[in-house]
Amino acid sequence: MEHDQENVVTYLQRIAGAIVFAAVLAVSPGFAQSTADAEAAVEAWLDAVVLGTPEALSAVLAPEFQIQRANGTGHDRTGYMEGGAALLAEFTASDLISTRHEDILVVRYTLVVSETIDGHPVERTAPRLTVFRRDKGRWLVVAHANFAEIQQ
Repeated sequence: MEHDQENVVTYLQRIAGAIVFAAVLAVSPGFAQSTADAEAAVEAWLDAVVLGTPEALSAVLAPEFQIQRANGTGHDRTGYMEGGAALLAEFTASDLISTRHEDILVVRYTLVVSETIDGHPVERTAPRLTVFRRDKGRWLVVAHANFAEIQQ
């Protein structure tokens, strides 16, 4: 019985420690900055896709940009801007999880969209992964993975 109480106390101490660590992390300036950066970067990226113009896309795509889609197709920056971009009418991004190291920001999130690729509708809710690079005060999209199934 004494051994069980020690295990419970140890377990509770570990949980309390994890809660304190999570709270400190959540209010730390670096965490808040990374989250704010992630939200702003993803929104700018998706807004550019909604506009779909070469000017809007050019403003957010890094020269080394690549996209990979769930159906195996992909594009570089030129191909994406010359017709490979999705037609995105509306979106809601949620569940953003970001990591940042210096000028690199990696964000995974769930996207709920009304989207068409090559004339085919896309699965409405699916995960995405976008990598950004900070350049002259703005976040540029280096790579994007779209895990949404394209309906045939």
